[in-house]
Formats: sequence, structure tokens, C-alpha cells
Amino acid sequence: MSNLTFAECFCAKNNIPPEHYAREVFNRVLYRRTHVFKWLLPLVNQNYFAADFDLIYGVEGLKRMRDFATEAERFNEHPANRGWLRRTFCLRVSTGRLKVLIRETLPAKTGNTNPGLQQDRGTVVPFEMTAARRG
Repeated sequence: MSNLTFAECFCAKNNIPPEHYAREVFNRVLYRRTHVFKWLLPLVNQNYFAADFDLIYGVEGLKRMRDFATEAERFNEHPANRGWLRRTFCLRVSTGRLKVLIRETLPAKTGNTNPGLQQDRGTVVPFEMTAARRG
């Protein structure tokens, strides 16, 4: 298993310096309609994207996908994430897009964590079923 964090993997994969990590992830996981307004929203509220950047910095150190759920829950409960522009019109980052980005960026795990399960054409099949098919 790799000890690299999501931010390290993302920067290496995309050949960007670490100081550009947050801005690059932000631009990739924004809802498309938000790109049109992203320059205007901070003029209305200077901390408009605070919850988004807290999420991006929160996932920066992830080393495994299962820890994403905790960060997504914190994002949903963030006090700056309550406005109707964010909730109704989704003028914010997409947790779904971020999840996909993290999954595509983190190295895939090698090896099976449960020896009783065996990979069979992309699906997990219980060992008993596999043995029954052969015999």
C-alpha cells in the first residue's frame, strides 16, 4: 500500500506544484454552472467558497478512499454551506466529482484484504461459490 496522500498523488499525476493543489482541484470539481459565477460570488460574500476549500484541504491528506465519507459529511454540515445559492442552485463544488477525482488519483490497492473472497471477472465471488463451480 502506498503512503502517498491524495494531494501528493494529484500533484505528481498532473505535474503541478503543491501550492497550486487547492486551486486546481477546486476548478476541476466545481459544478459547471458555478464556473460562470465564480468570479462574482466572492464579491457578494468574500467567504463564499470557504466550505469548498475546507473540503479540498480536508481531503488533501487522504490515503484511502473510505475516509472520504467523513470529509463529505463535514462539508454537508459546514456552517458556510447553508445558503440557498449553494443548496438550491449548487453553486459550489461537487462532492461526487471530488470522489471520482480521488478514486482516479489514489493508487489502486493491490492484494485482496479478505482471503475468503476471490476476484472473478471484476466482481467479488465468495470462495465457496468458486470452489463449487470447479467441483
